[in-house]
Amino acid sequence: MFDWLRMHFRAFLAARSGTRFRRRHRRRQARPHLVRTVFAVIGGVLLLLVGIVMLVTPGPGLLVMAIGAALIAGESQLIARLLDRFDFCASANWARWRARRSEK
Repeated sequence: MFDWLRMHFRAFLAARSGTRFRRRHRRRQARPHLVRTVFAVIGGVLLLLVGIVMLVTPGPGLLVMAIGAALIAGESQLIARLLDRFDFCASANWARWRARRSEK
């Protein structure tokens, strides 16, 4: 099971920044399944809510919220677009920060 998950995560990271979530959404929509969609959306919303609670209590709130949003992005093109924009901006800022840090 973990090998399958590791393989899919590496393929997700190998995709170009700014297109990852939309590619995953298209792949998921190529084989629609009602039960999977319902579980993904409900699980994503629950993880988002738990993440919000973890922002004020001890725990990895942002990480849990990101996982919940990624689950929802597999079923919603709007959320996938938003996460792609965020991914692109975060990658650009990370590269800029690393470049400034290496100059010092």
